[in-house]
Amino acid sequence: MAQLSLLAALWVLPSCDVGLAASSWLLFFLFARFFFSSWLFRDYAVRSAATPLLFAASLTFSLSIFQMVLFEVTDVMGVASRQWIWRVDLIAMTYLVVLILPLSLFYALAREYGAARRQAAASASATLLLYLYGFWKLGRVLEQDLPHQSVEALFSIRNFVSRVSLLGVVFMALLSGFGAVNCPYEYMTFFWRRVAEEDIEFLEKRLRHNLDILIVKKKRLILELRASGRRQDDALASGGKTDSFISWTLRLFASRKDDTTYIKGLEAEILTLESLGRELFLEVNDLRDAQARSLRARTLRGRVFNCFGYAMSAFCVYKMLMSTINVVFHRNRDKDPITDVVEKLLYIWPSLAEQLNIRFVSEVASLGFVGILVFTQTRGFLVTLLKFFRTYSSTVSSNSVVLWLAHLMGMYFVSSFVLMRMNLSPLHRQRIDEVLGEIEFNVFHRYFDMMFVVSASCSLGVLALTKFSKASRTAVNDYGVHDKFP
Repeated sequence: MAQLSLLAALWVLPSCDVGLAASSWLLFFLFARFFFSSWLFRDYAVRSAATPLLFAASLTFSLSIFQMVLFEVTDVMGVASRQWIWRVDLIAMTYLVVLILPLSLFYALAREYGAARRQAAASASATLLLYLYGFWKLGRVLEQDLPHQSVEALFSIRNFVSRVSLLGVVFMALLSGFGAVNCPYEYMTFFWRRVAEEDIEFLEKRLRHNLDILIVKKKRLILELRASGRRQDDALASGGKTDSFISWTLRLFASRKDDTTYIKGLEAEILTLESLGRELFLEVNDLRDAQARSLRARTLRGRVFNCFGYAMSAFCVYKMLMSTINVVFHRNRDKDPITDVVEKLLYIWPSLAEQLNIRFVSEVASLGFVGILVFTQTRGFLVTLLKFFRTYSSTVSSNSVVLWLAHLMGMYFVSSFVLMRMNLSPLHRQRIDEVLGEIEFNVFHRYFDMMFVVSASCSLGVLALTKFSKASRTAVNDYGVHDKFP
């Protein structure tokens, strides 16, 4: 029914708005394909042709949702057109996140483990039913009055946004808490390592020495395996000629035991040296990156990023304090930090209200700042997740990686849209509420504050331990017993 009403409403929309919406979707889709093929999965082969299309569709409708938020603030297009596009985006995301992407992911996983096409389709359908049941039951945790009298209610915008936002807000809060601590740590030169060229040269020399020893010991292992095989063949050939059967058997087993002990010792030493080589390579790479960042920090761009890091530090500290206050005192947030700062500036300098449209400036600044946070967090998350799956590429197929990323990204952007609603004026919130339905938004903000405080505290503790307590594995010479030629 909702789809038919959307088609009927399409005919009464202005043609210029429809053309702008269609061109925006096309441009977002082309950008998503370029982003996927040329940057994100540049060195990661995806065999299925439908998988990149699903990823691009998820990113397209996610970006379209945020574009309509910008159009709402800047009053581009008509109100009815913006609400119609929001409904189309959310309905498309509903079927992608709830139905299409999970089914495709379950099917890809079944095929990955060797199931035939029919068996994979059957197992994917059965798993999808369990997923839909869990997704449906999730609404009972969030709201007691969610409609549950029909299957169609599951695919309504209100129920979809409620359930997806609960999962997405938890994930977004964990990511935001890490970003709030890690962003100043990455951008501010105060936290950077001081790297000397002599330290890098010493580690590079040690890495080359490690590789030389590793090659020699691998050659020795191959020679010992061949020699052990020859000794066993000679022992079998000469058995029974001069000795009794019992003494021959004992000598054979003793020789095999000695060979096995020595070979296992060599294999253990090789594994230890390989581990040391990986650690040395990673540390040399980190030191080179730190050295390059130190050189870039002396440029104009580096100084700007350093100032940006201080501004982000102030904002992150403020956000952590306010989130902690909200959690402890069960306070509902009614305005974002930038709007609150603008109101305090107006209280101090009332003349600013005569020179600027404070409401418009605060809305655009709030939205832009949150947009920057969302972009940087999403980019950092995708890069980190890509590195993780590249590490375990032998056990997880590329199709599964892409589909899971698309599903997670859809939940992330929908929950971001719900949380960014707080940054808008009451009029814009009312227009968004007309699209989303009657949802208790304070529930999501409480979940976000709680998980944000937990994530930020844990991230702060981990970074503190890494910075002040954890010594480099390569600094302590635990490998001295193996770090020599055989």
